[in-house]
Amino acid sequence: MIPCFGLLAACGGSDGGGSDETDPPYGFCSNGQSLTCTYSVSELELTYTMYVEHDGGLYFRGDFYSQYKPPVYPYEMTVSDIDRLEILQDGVLHKRDDSASITFSNLDTSGSNYEFYWYRNNELVGYSSVDRLPEPTKNFTYEVFNNTSLITAQWDAVPDHEYSFEMTFLNCTYPGGERNISFDASVPNYSISQPESSFTIDVETQFGEKISELMSSYQSCYIAGRIIGDSQSVIPTQHVGNIKLNFEANDSVFINLF
Repeated sequence: MIPCFGLLAACGGSDGGGSDETDPPYGFCSNGQSLTCTYSVSELELTYTMYVEHDGGLYFRGDFYSQYKPPVYPYEMTVSDIDRLEILQDGVLHKRDDSASITFSNLDTSGSNYEFYWYRNNELVGYSSVDRLPEPTKNFTYEVFNNTSLITAQWDAVPDHEYSFEMTFLNCTYPGGERNISFDASVPNYSISQPESSFTIDVETQFGEKISELMSSYQSCYIAGRIIGDSQSVIPTQHVGNIKLNFEANDSVFINLF
């Protein structure tokens, strides 16, 4: 059952008048462009981003956005005192680490239910929940073929997950190891068709040189990237208000060419 602490649209209508939720600014706020209290609830979107890593680690943060905020510094929005954010993992309450960011360092991947609450002036204006997370990438392996300048990579696929590979850069070290140079890929993003969990990189096509040519110029080279896994089953089981959940498995990988 969705909690009904002030969720008028979801739980039974409105009194038809103005309220603190819809008539900013609020006292000290004074229309500060980067403060959430400058905007009504309907003008804000709260996005939670979660990356589940291969070792079971978790990157998690939240951000407020508004299309009404001018694109000027500071670009990130500051949570005002009238907005309270809480997360329940298996019924255990977690509050923000500090007032400067929307981080919850005590969350982990062991939960079977995650609930996200957004209160304004102690009234619940946003709620969402999920009962599972994406599963991390496991058993990543690769093989480098110097004669053809191809690299093949694979990992264990998880049912109902869709994968992509984002190639960040090629990094090479000059002889003597005194300095490095980085190259951008010509096509950095790979979409991988289900149910595949593998990809092939043509080094010459991506970076303009064969592996043998790189070996003649540099002491060592590696490709950095990340495998992204989106689960089609990670959808909110309950959702009210402008809360967006962006959850994915996200694993940084490094492929040593030589």
